[in-house]
Amino acid sequence: MSESSSPSPSFVPHQSHIGAGIYHNIATSYTDQNVVVSPLLVEATLSLLFLGSDGATAEEMQKLLRLKERFPSNAKMANFYAAELANITADPDTRLQLQNRLMLQPLPGSASGIADDFQKIAQTYFHATAECVDLEQTEKLRRHINEQILASVGGGSWDQIQLEGSPVAKTLLLLAASLQSKWFLPFSAYRTGLYEFHSGSQVKSVAMLFDDDMFVKYAELRDLDARAIELPYEHAEELSMLLILPNQRHGLPQLEEQLRGLDLGALQQRMQMEGVQVLLPKFCIDFECSLRQPLKQLGFEEIFGASANFKHLHPSGSLPVVDVLQKLRISLNESGSGLPLPCTTAEYKPIVISNSSRQKFFRADHPFFFAIRSEKVTYLMGHVVES
Repeated sequence: MSESSSPSPSFVPHQSHIGAGIYHNIATSYTDQNVVVSPLLVEATLSLLFLGSDGATAEEMQKLLRLKERFPSNAKMANFYAAELANITADPDTRLQLQNRLMLQPLPGSASGIADDFQKIAQTYFHATAECVDLEQTEKLRRHINEQILASVGGGSWDQIQLEGSPVAKTLLLLAASLQSKWFLPFSAYRTGLYEFHSGSQVKSVAMLFDDDMFVKYAELRDLDARAIELPYEHAEELSMLLILPNQRHGLPQLEEQLRGLDLGALQQRMQMEGVQVLLPKFCIDFECSLRQPLKQLGFEEIFGASANFKHLHPSGSLPVVDVLQKLRISLNESGSGLPLPCTTAEYKPIVISNSSRQKFFRADHPFFFAIRSEKVTYLMGHVVES
């Protein structure tokens, strides 16, 4: 990568849509499970991997990520991701706790060190670390991930790690993050109560956040047969959770299909400040998955092939990616995201809703889509189908 320079304030890169494409491929496979994906983290990690690639591998990655169309230089690309990752990791009120690892197992007897230039770029611009790890010892690898990586983003474990049958020389990417956040307009814990949530044929009373007149951005999206609200976070830059609720209880799959390729920023421009009755389930998502198949569905083949060329990452060059693992954690409660006070269902009273034909309302009593965004970047994207 050429020497970096400060990004121009007027420079606005085009979106790649790779992260959103991965989300929608995953969402169709997990229709009965809560899902969350980080488009920014996926795209940043792939862009970093591009900087370590060469030959046909680099050509394919550059084309699929649209790097030439989006950035005038590699330096501009690195600065863009450095700024966006700093924006979402450095704020004291709303931030992602982040771990981004590239774990390499070179051929026996080959040079063991990561290329110095690559390691410096990874750490300086991409909040990432490359390391050499024995990927053949699955149990030892699992402990390393749980104790050294996941423990620093809120804990948890990754028990299902299967890399058998892969080449001796290989690379494993692991993306892990948890959201810690504060609402700009927190919900009152005294108004939290029970309300029915419909998921498929299941109906159960769940704890719901409730505000009878919250002043937020709102839109009725007739073309999507849905409605949307935007809940702002406490954050130095504008950051908010966009929630889109299909009007039909079983309408989430159709809504998400319509959202494929849709510019969420343009959708948000259609929203206006309104007094809205908001009903929203409290939820926790701890979602882990492999991104290998979703990436292959989008055309990424070279990075997984035996001839994958990552000579700027490691002297041995051929280190095909065997998997890209992602684990993200997010919760939603009265104050934002974090560790809520433990409450049992018996402690809540039923919510009684007053209906008014003149009032705008957003009652998420069935599956919905969400995205956590700044003006131009989507940090997290997911859906809630159970609470």
